[in-house]
Amino acid sequence: MIISWLDTFTSLLSGAIVFAIIGHLGFITNETDYTKVVYPGSGLTFITYPDAIAKFEHVPNLFALLFFFMLFVLGIGSNTGIITSVVTAIRDEFPQLQNWKVVLTISVFGFSTGFLFITPASSRLIDYVDYYGVTYVTLTLAVAELFCFCWMYGVDRICRDIEFMLSIRTSILWRTCWKYITPTVILVILIFTFISGGKPKGFADGYHVLGWFIYALAVLPLPVWGLYVIAKQPKGTIWQKIVSASQPLPEWGPENLALKKKYDDYIDDIQHAGSRNFIQRIFTGRERSYSVNV
Repeated sequence: MIISWLDTFTSLLSGAIVFAIIGHLGFITNETDYTKVVYPGSGLTFITYPDAIAKFEHVPNLFALLFFFMLFVLGIGSNTGIITSVVTAIRDEFPQLQNWKVVLTISVFGFSTGFLFITPASSRLIDYVDYYGVTYVTLTLAVAELFCFCWMYGVDRICRDIEFMLSIRTSILWRTCWKYITPTVILVILIFTFISGGKPKGFADGYHVLGWFIYALAVLPLPVWGLYVIAKQPKGTIWQKIVSASQPLPEWGPENLALKKKYDDYIDDIQHAGSRNFIQRIFTGRERSYSVNV
């Protein structure tokens, strides 16, 4: 919860700073049209911000140093999270691979592709990749993840697992946000982005076709693997196969066998409690209490 609130506060603070910078530039240049003092996309970070900092009356060099040091730290933090996720996924699928080999391969590949973004056309390339390979892909995958997380696995299961691990009941606020508010907001943002999103300028039509191919290449694994898993299900109707493919595996749960036994007993108790009527729940309550020590 602390991380969620801090992330929200940081986003609001960042938005306030952006508008403050725009207002400051407009004030010192006597310009009322913000489009004439702000550069879109990456230009906001690498052109507008440095320009505003250079116009500070006191120690502008210090603020410039702190600003770019902040960008460096943010880049390191973002790369750490992204690379860790990729390394973990590869190691889970191929546990025989040594960790340093996976990290070295990813690092060399990332460093090599990074040369594309220091060419004279790097700013246009960044906008192109950000438009087709980041914005739409991220929003589409976020909608799919939220659907799987909150509706296929289910908020009730999530809250049940949290209670088993932390002995804390999830409030109705978080349940409502996870199940309704967050998926709806992300879906609305995705739809409006598709409707109103402006294509990167200065590219021929063939490059835009290539961009949508990049988007499709990043998104298609979701339906392809979904259809593959559904096709592997035992015989039955299409709907029965979809339902079967959407269920957690029988071995789903803690990796530790002792914790897995506690988890299974905990689930059985909850299912048994759910089958009792309201009066029975009042008088009998929960039959067991569990504490998890790892």
